[in-house]
Amino acid sequence: MKKLKNKIQNRLKLSLERTIPHNYNLKPIGVHKSKFSNNAVKYHLVLEKYDNPLLIPQELFDILSDYDKPDYSTVTTDYYVTEIEEGRVFAGNVATVAVISKENKLVGDMSFSYKDGDVVEAEKNNVFQQKYFVEPTYFDCTVFSMLNGGGGASNYAHFLIDSLSRIHLLKKSGKFNEVDKFLVPSLRYDFQEDALKLLGIPKEKAIEGDKYPHIKAKKLIASTAPRDTSVIIPKWVGEFYRDSFLKDDLLKDFDAPNIYIRRSDSGIRNVLNEEETEAMLSKYNFKFYELSKLSFIEKVSLFAKANVIVSVHGAGLTNVLFCKESSHFIELFPDVFILTTYVDLATKVGMEYSYLVCESSKFADNGHDAQKVHVRVDIPKLEEMVKKVV
Repeated sequence: MKKLKNKIQNRLKLSLERTIPHNYNLKPIGVHKSKFSNNAVKYHLVLEKYDNPLLIPQELFDILSDYDKPDYSTVTTDYYVTEIEEGRVFAGNVATVAVISKENKLVGDMSFSYKDGDVVEAEKNNVFQQKYFVEPTYFDCTVFSMLNGGGGASNYAHFLIDSLSRIHLLKKSGKFNEVDKFLVPSLRYDFQEDALKLLGIPKEKAIEGDKYPHIKAKKLIASTAPRDTSVIIPKWVGEFYRDSFLKDDLLKDFDAPNIYIRRSDSGIRNVLNEEETEAMLSKYNFKFYELSKLSFIEKVSLFAKANVIVSVHGAGLTNVLFCKESSHFIELFPDVFILTTYVDLATKVGMEYSYLVCESSKFADNGHDAQKVHVRVDIPKLEEMVKKVV
């Protein structure tokens, strides 16, 4: 009931902000057309022509859900870090991050806007439909924006893949030690604060984006989005996290070579016959975990030490990027919600991967509805797969 109330309030807020003018002069007046003829923004190239292939089995690609299916090709991206004097960041809703120069123009390639399941070009950024702007909070220092839109404030996967990994680009640029404050999506969950701290960013240096939807900084630093405009995850994301967190003095002990990740702590994509599924897995010495009950470094450690991982598709599977190359990941998909995210991570780590498409609790033909279904596991088929890898 509380979630429904919040959803209604957020939709009402968004509707009002698009109809009631307030601080309308803060709406950007256009888009900077070229990074190379732009005196308001200083660009630093940190990764040039980085090739990012989609490394998934062809038979899986063929059955991916149409609403989130990328091209089966390599994406090549130039990654930049930018410096913007007196720059602003406006993030009025989950679908919009607008980086704005002192000339009151959108820095399009540093911004983000999401509509109908796709990242849209700068000229269609939602900020141009906005009429209501809160006054920006001014920070008289250098601020690095890690805002990503698309769920980084609450979703484990989006926070790690699309937000926190920008620290790698910042460090590659040589600007990390110049930053006074880090604009992060949120600190509402322990994993956010813990991961930031492990990367050298204490809580007092963080600005919580969900509390400050509009800021202005003496100097604003921003970066290219890790996935740019694609859904494909670059290999450097996993390499950065493995280098940062897979350290003997950080990892915890786990005697759990075979693990099954429960989703009983979530309201979506639950296993309807989980008791029977766990009974079968128990015969092969599986242990069962709810990731929400583990600290961030415990999550990292659990996956780093596991030999076999079984789970329904979900954000916690971002942790496969910490797995050993010799480990095996079996992903369970609802038949209406088959995406690339975690197979993409797993194959770039080099681990073995298998998948099982499961019967969904209801039909859905769009990502919004499909992500909310539950599944029924074909236990004999899963047991056949498990026998081959344990």
